[in-house]
Amino acid sequence: MNQQQEFLKYQAPTSPYPRLLEVERAEGSYIYTTDGRRYLDFVAGVSACTLGHCHPAVVKAIQEQCATYMHVMVYGEYVQKPAVDFCKLLAEQLPPELNTTYLVNSGTEAIEGSVKLAKRATGRTQLIAAK
Repeated sequence: MNQQQEFLKYQAPTSPYPRLLEVERAEGSYIYTTDGRRYLDFVAGVSACTLGHCHPAVVKAIQEQCATYMHVMVYGEYVQKPAVDFCKLLAEQLPPELNTTYLVNSGTEAIEGSVKLAKRATGRTQLIAAK
């Protein structure tokens, strides 16, 4: 069974007709496939690679952080210098009343946090959602 067949058997595709590019590596704004082709990556890792793939500053920061510790606890429980430094830097760029950041790791977690915040701020317990 080749790699594409294994992909289709073991990994759920996100569309009825996946591109089936076999990625060998990625660098900058490009993805390189195992057949030697180069593709401009307009997805950028769903915005996780906005500085490009394998940006030297990002790689260095990740290597340094991984050598210290990776993920020890959800944000908002343990004091972690990189997170505090980031929140402080963000606060310095925003208006004074926007000085606290609620860090999360996904859009789902962000929505859940905003619902909890809205309930706490308003004192209401009921929620109506619309599409």
